[in-house]
Amino acid sequence: MSFALVARSVAAICAVLFVILLVFPAAYAPTYGVGADADVQFITRRAAPMFIAPAVILWLAAGAPDSPLRRAVALGFALTFVGIAVTGVAAFLEGSASAAIVIAALGECLMATALWITRKN
Repeated sequence: MSFALVARSVAAICAVLFVILLVFPAAYAPTYGVGADADVQFITRRAAPMFIAPAVILWLAAGAPDSPLRRAVALGFALTFVGIAVTGVAAFLEGSASAAIVIAALGECLMATALWITRKN
């Protein structure tokens, strides 16, 4: 598996999340057993742009040769996805999110691991 493939795949996922969070904020939270009232929709829309930056950066980094900068990008986004996974698992453990969040956390850990493993190739 190459860094280019992983980076472009994760970039595509981030781009899709950006659109979903921005355009369909009421549809996202219920996936994890969380109500989508006006406050949640507001925060969901506000969070949407946070996914366009990784989409653009990873898409462009996918074609870059191995370098300390590319490795730093991979590490930064890997840590971001681990952080997102940890917050999801914590929400599940405190009872504020359904078990579906654990599945999402596994996916986030998978993306983090793939970025980390392929960062040099």
